Amino acid sequence: MLKVLAYLQSKQIDGKNGAKEEVELIDAKTENGITHYIIKTSSGLVCSAIHNVFTNSYYADDVYGIIKENKKNIQM
Repeated sequence: MLKVLAYLQSKQIDGKNGAKEEVELIDAKTENGITHYIIKTSSGLVCSAIHNVFTNSYYADDVYGIIKENKKNIQM
């Protein structure tokens, strides 16, 4: 998996970004010319992210963009 640096939304203070953190880039999908990324934070949280080409930075939405894994129903 590819490791990148990203700003996490949960680390913003008064609307300003905190320090970038290393995250794991899991997946990238492009629809209508827009690429959406799925990342995994160092704490194991999986969430959505975007990449700003002008600042060359990833922005992870670890507050509202959390992706829950599908759990299979196990029948006994």
